[in-house]
Amino acid sequence: MQPWQQRVSLNFTQAVFVPLAGGSLADSYELRTRDEHYFVKHYNPTALSDSMVIWRESSALKELKRWDWPVPEVIMHEDSFMVLSWVGPGPSRQQESAGAILGEILGRVHKRPAKGFSLPWGNSIGVLQDPGKVYSQGGDFYWSERLCPLLETLLPRYPLFREIIQWETSIRDFLNHSIHHPTLVHGDLWSGNFLWQADGTPFVIDPASYFGDPVADIAFSELFGGFPNSFYTRYWEEFGQDAHYACKKPLYQLYHALVHLKLFGKSYLNLSERLANEIFRNSCFKVMR
Repeated sequence: MQPWQQRVSLNFTQAVFVPLAGGSLADSYELRTRDEHYFVKHYNPTALSDSMVIWRESSALKELKRWDWPVPEVIMHEDSFMVLSWVGPGPSRQQESAGAILGEILGRVHKRPAKGFSLPWGNSIGVLQDPGKVYSQGGDFYWSERLCPLLETLLPRYPLFREIIQWETSIRDFLNHSIHHPTLVHGDLWSGNFLWQADGTPFVIDPASYFGDPVADIAFSELFGGFPNSFYTRYWEEFGQDAHYACKKPLYQLYHALVHLKLFGKSYLNLSERLANEIFRNSCFKVMR
């Protein structure tokens, strides 16, 4: 048993660690005890580029729980590992019903306003950032804390994105005037982070949370697909329509495409270019240029 496993075992009776498949950055385990079982995520400290990754994720999970998001409970955590309540997996036939429930929940929690736009736990996806200031306007936040820092890291290898820097004023102005309110978002809402129990109760995992535009979550969920139609139907019914969503979607998707370009290389270059061209042709911005 490894030293970190010994530390976990001190808090549980008859602890047994069963390795699970999946996870490119961390090892995953089912922790079986005499009475219960849990999920464990462990990062190799010597391979970590972000020594605060566990703090970021556990803090986000706790805050999401306080905002009534359907997330696992944080049982314990230290610098390189965390223990969470066990979730699923449920049968595939439950996906539609789980998606509908999740859409309703997210539509409801996304309506709750926050005090401002911010990265209270910083950011470790794409660009390593410490917690920053609070912004009163969403366009200023998205440009200064999300899109621009990422673009600056990519420009030495992909100078073709330099043109996007010239769109700063248009992007800031459009989002400053089109975001209704900030709220606590998941930040990494792709289908691999959507789970459900055997009874169809949905959960989301692995957040990269911040306070931003509610529909940024929905835009990312559409980028790679995998969510059932019931999710979107119930979300928009509960949240209400966003008249600017069609224009916002490629903006928010571009951020995640660029993250994948930085992390996984040129296989995401065509996607990033397609989204950049879609933004450039977007009628929402032509008026501003």
